[in-house]
Amino acid sequence: MFQTSYKRPSTGSGDLRTPVGFYRNAPNDGPEPGETVLKQLYECYAQVYAPSNKDRQILNDHDTSRAVTVKIRDSRGQYVADNDDVCVIDDYRYIDSKGSNIVWNVIDVRPDFEDDKFVVIVLGVVTS
Repeated sequence: MFQTSYKRPSTGSGDLRTPVGFYRNAPNDGPEPGETVLKQLYECYAQVYAPSNKDRQILNDHDTSRAVTVKIRDSRGQYVADNDDVCVIDDYRYIDSKGSNIVWNVIDVRPDFEDDKFVVIVLGVVTS
C-alpha cells in the first residue's frame, strides 16, 4: 500500500542551534579613510547545512572557495540581509587556520517558500 500524502520535513526551534551574527562594514572612527570596523546588525540562531544544488548554481557565478547555507527565522523587517553584509558562524567547525572565525560573504538571500517563517541565506568565502 502506497502512502498518497506527502508531509514535508519541518524546521523547528530545535533545529536552529548554531549562533550566527550578521555584520556590515562601518567607517573608521579616525581621520584615515576606509571601512575596516564591522558593525553588528543582527544576531540569532540558525540551521547550518551544506549548499544544495540550487545554491551551487548561484555560487557558480561567484568565485567562492567555501560555501554554506543557513536558515534563520524571518525577523519580519527587523533585519533584512543584504549582499553587502557578512556573517560569522559561531561554531568550532567554521574556524580558519589562524584560529579565528571565518567571515562569510552573503551571496544570496531568499525567503523559504515552503515555510513562511524562515529565510534562507547562501554564504560563501570569496577568493580574491
